[in-house]
Amino acid sequence: MSASTPTPLLNTECFAQFNLNCLVIFAALYQEKSVTRTSERLNIGQPAVSNSLSKLRLIFQDPLFIRRDGEMVPTEVADDIAKQVIPLLSGIGQVLDRYNITPPVRASGAT
Repeated sequence: MSASTPTPLLNTECFAQFNLNCLVIFAALYQEKSVTRTSERLNIGQPAVSNSLSKLRLIFQDPLFIRRDGEMVPTEVADDIAKQVIPLLSGIGQVLDRYNITPPVRASGAT
C-alpha cells in the first residue's frame, strides 16, 4: 500500500468575496465567443453573463474579451486564465458526473 499524497490546504480567504460561478460563465464565454450563446448554453439571461464579465474585468483589471467582427475575442489575460480555469472546471464536472450529481430543474422563466 502506498502512502497517500496529503491534500493541500485550501486558502479559503481568497474565495470569501469571489463568486466561483463567474468562472463558469467566463469558461463558457471563452468557448462560445458570444454572450448570447453563452446565456443560452447556461440557461441564464444575457444580463447575468454581462454582469459576471463586468465583475471579472474589475477583479483582473483587464477587459478579458474584446468585441470584434461579431465575436468576443479573448485578451492574453483571458487566454492565461482559461488555460488554468477550464481544466479545473472540467475536473469538477467529472467528479459531479461520477456521483451522478445533476443540477436542479429550474422553473420555467426563472433567471
